[in-house]
Amino acid sequence: MSVVAAIAPKLDQAEIERSRRKPTEKLDAYDYYLRGLAVVEGATKDKNEEALRLFYKAIEIDADFALAHAMVARCFTLRKANGWMADVTRKTADTAKVARRAAELGRDDAAVLSRAGYALARVVFEPEEGADLIERALALNPHLASAWQFGGLLKAFSGEAETAIAHLAHAMRLSPLDPGLYSMQTATAYAHFVAYL
Repeated sequence: MSVVAAIAPKLDQAEIERSRRKPTEKLDAYDYYLRGLAVVEGATKDKNEEALRLFYKAIEIDADFALAHAMVARCFTLRKANGWMADVTRKTADTAKVARRAAELGRDDAAVLSRAGYALARVVFEPEEGADLIERALALNPHLASAWQFGGLLKAFSGEAETAIAHLAHAMRLSPLDPGLYSMQTATAYAHFVAYL
């Protein structure tokens, strides 16, 4: 676990940097995915729109690219969380469609299942379906920090503060150098808040 925790974030960052050096017109679906990954967690609506465009381009090139579908669902989750959804009814339906497609295509991919599950729970308001996908993700890869993070968030939202805190602490131990560490810390603060309600 400690080796994975030390290497995984650096490897992702190296791949993102490699993809940025390639000319845009020669990118394949994976390159578009990596470019989207580089901006998806940006804290602005513009960054979210850019990431969404890049993930859709990856899907246009490879319609069966499960991770790209999952990251579109992640973009919608971030839009919902930040109040950036103009047409909530339509975007909720879009989220349901893309998240379920991602889960179908990536039924053996923990990263896909965890992102799809979180989107279904938080945007589509299908918490049981979402939690089931995250549990499947954890069964497939118990070392995936994002699955522990999303699972922890769902536990906090459902009032299971102690379990949420434990999940989030485990996520941070698995990926202590994660660029999204701030998000795990924020989620932990929320779980502590829930514990005192």
